[in-house]
Amino acid sequence: MEEGLARVFLIGGTSKAVRYDEQTTVERVIHVVARGIGVSQVAVAHFALRLVTGPSPQTAGSGDSLWLHPMLRIIQLPHIYANHLPIGVCDEIKVEMRMRYMPQSVYELQVTDNAAFIYLHEQVVDEFFSHVAWRSSVEVALEVAALKVCRDFAEQKQNKYPDHHLEDVDIDACIQSLIPNVLHNPGLKHSHLKKQFTAYVKKFATTPPNESIIRSLALLLDVVKFDVEVFKASLGAGWTNPVELVVGPHAGLSYRLNERCDTSRLLELRTIADISIRKMENGSDKTLMQLKLSGVAQAVLITLSAEELAQSLAHLLDGYQMLYNQRDSVFKLKGIERCETMTMHDATIRPKTPNNENNNIRLRRELITLKELIGGGQFGNVYKAIYHDLVKGERVAVAVKVCKTDAEPADTQLILQESILMRNFRHAHIIQHIGVCLDHPMWLVLELASHGELREYLQQEKEWLPLRTLVLFCAQICDSLVYLHSTRFVHRDIASRNILVCSPQCVKLADFGLSRALDYDAVYTASRGKLPIKWLAPESVNYRQFSMASDVWMFGVCMWEIFSLGIKPWAGVKNCDVITHIEQGERPPCPEKCPTALFNFMRNKLWAIDPHKRPTVDQIYAIIEDIRQQILRNVPFEQIMVGKPMNPAGVIVAEMSSLPSLTLFRTMEEQKRQAEEDAKWLEQDEEEDDDGVEEEDDDDELKPEHIPSTSHSSVENIRASNGYLHHTPTSTRSLRFEDKASQELRRSVDGVCDAVAKLQNSFNNLTHNDEFVLLVKEITAPLRDLLTIASSMRDRVTTSAQRTECDMTKTLIANDMKQMSRVMAKLQVNGNQAAYNNLRRDVVRICGELAVNCTTLQLQLTFPPIENEFSTLLSNC
Repeated sequence: MEEGLARVFLIGGTSKAVRYDEQTTVERVIHVVARGIGVSQVAVAHFALRLVTGPSPQTAGSGDSLWLHPMLRIIQLPHIYANHLPIGVCDEIKVEMRMRYMPQSVYELQVTDNAAFIYLHEQVVDEFFSHVAWRSSVEVALEVAALKVCRDFAEQKQNKYPDHHLEDVDIDACIQSLIPNVLHNPGLKHSHLKKQFTAYVKKFATTPPNESIIRSLALLLDVVKFDVEVFKASLGAGWTNPVELVVGPHAGLSYRLNERCDTSRLLELRTIADISIRKMENGSDKTLMQLKLSGVAQAVLITLSAEELAQSLAHLLDGYQMLYNQRDSVFKLKGIERCETMTMHDATIRPKTPNNENNNIRLRRELITLKELIGGGQFGNVYKAIYHDLVKGERVAVAVKVCKTDAEPADTQLILQESILMRNFRHAHIIQHIGVCLDHPMWLVLELASHGELREYLQQEKEWLPLRTLVLFCAQICDSLVYLHSTRFVHRDIASRNILVCSPQCVKLADFGLSRALDYDAVYTASRGKLPIKWLAPESVNYRQFSMASDVWMFGVCMWEIFSLGIKPWAGVKNCDVITHIEQGERPPCPEKCPTALFNFMRNKLWAIDPHKRPTVDQIYAIIEDIRQQILRNVPFEQIMVGKPMNPAGVIVAEMSSLPSLTLFRTMEEQKRQAEEDAKWLEQDEEEDDDGVEEEDDDDELKPEHIPSTSHSSVENIRASNGYLHHTPTSTRSLRFEDKASQELRRSVDGVCDAVAKLQNSFNNLTHNDEFVLLVKEITAPLRDLLTIASSMRDRVTTSAQRTECDMTKTLIANDMKQMSRVMAKLQVNGNQAAYNNLRRDVVRICGELAVNCTTLQLQLTFPPIENEFSTLLSNC
């Protein structure tokens, strides 16, 4: 077997010799060298090798773009790159190891792997002094040089010269070696330069090494721009649209006309599914690159001026997609082979939670070893890791979600909230929570799903996935939602990207960062944060309102993704236009692998505009299970039928913990109200049955004049929120406490709520502006009366705490009115149709919040404190 030595140059001029044989690949060399300098496996994916075409990297010259594919064998390099190597050195392999794939946060890298963080800093500083310092400002050059001198001095004093003093440092020699170009500046005197540099050295003499490194990187980020690489290229085939391509963790793949122009994002790096390059024509150096993207039919074409540049760009894009997707290379070169990298075979994947005594979710960080990056999200990156379970004496493979170090406190709170939520979930198809490390940055430790996200899994395995497996996935997700809703939680982000694949026959629901606890039939209104528009129900898009019914809509979209094998919904439609398409009766088309009867059920039931007309997840699960049984019985695809879901019996829902705050009469009223609603619901369902058997197959689009409102039920249950029951003449509590002023206040509140309900039920994108303004004006008259009556009733509030609550509610109402008038003013001057409709939706949303606040104010002014009433009731007994 042929063997040899390859010399790997590191930052700072040092090098390491690595022995290779016929099977040794570039990737293997990176692993060996990185391990030798203390870099852990979690950071190895950020590194790459660059061919050295001279005696050393400093004299290499034209070798900057010769990046080596990780699957190339070392023994092949002299033959593949013979034209780039000087005669006589083809037998001596020299490469340089650099961090090419930058982390999204260098400060997170400091926490996860300090050795890699220091290596990155040395690389950036070396790049600065070698190529950039001469054209940067004198102050930046002096400050960076002073920080380096202080770090080197501190290291030498600790290791070699403990009696060495800072005054012994030769300032002239430091300036000459680090920033000699500054000395040639005719506008600077050497004495002034030396004095300024000495002041910087004294200033940073006591700065700890890590703080010094962070300060250097902060200074150099805008100067060196180490987080991006720029390529001159042309979009499309041929040199007709010359641009600058910008590649980096935050930029993705973007383009700009020149350095002074803003960048426009071309694609996300994690979506790259295939990379290929070829020469355009004989005799020309121009090379065409083709990028195929997951979930997109049309490929992206890029023309570069030379084959070496095309290979360098392909290497960069391929490395980022491998880093983000944790899969093999998609840039295929002739003769490459896969290298067996370090695996986790010594760890046992266990779906159950390790023992945490006393239900304690806190874990010690030293018991967790991060291995490799496997994904990322809004709040941070996700790593594969090993958890050392001291109780069982086992090493368990886990997933660790690392919160971004620069995350807002609210985002950190969401991750902690997700941890607390998931601790209580116990279901076969919900990702199991293991624990949390509360040190900064926070780590959330979860069960590891070895096959990754469902969407990527569907795209990778689409050639063999049968219908029975797709339906099985839908059934398992629905089963997890049945459990979730039974515990009174809504997920709010049901999509294939948040479903994890544990095995080819098992998927699990994950990512509970947006979940919220609800009472039955309650609606939660989100106040902040980004929302997945193309998956959301109409009431969620328009008014940020979420319920179990909105989860049903999202589950329907998730089912569509599954049967579409990972294609994103509403392809080619902008986020701002999705709600318009929905309100006009449009829905995503039927996927090829979806039975027609099931798609009709999704379209007509799961995607019903009115949330009350959507089935429950229990009913959906029964239908999916029935379809699965039909498939197992080999029922032909076109003959698969959807049975009608069973109507639930009328069940009185009562929270026992709240019963002490209810009088006997109110409990009876609530039971009567629920019984009447159940009777109406059953009666309505029977009427729908009588309308015709073919109802589910009705795919006709709605005409514009018959478009239903997307907020039909948003105010109908306003009085039910906050524990308020609508007053009726027979309500004992109303008769007991309601005098003339209270009756006037109630009528005003009812007037506001009815006017808001009328606005929401009548509004859609086709509503004429004059009609819309009249509907809004109908709200202001009862609102004015309400505020007048509320001011006269303030003296009835006895305690200071109650007065404070009333004043706060009035402030909320005043704020709602200010927002509404501000948006209405914008409506008068805005001519853009899309923005115009968005502003009108904002008005409707604000009116809904206004109605809720008015109801709350009535409760505070009309009803005595619950504890006082209950005390009176006990004394009467």
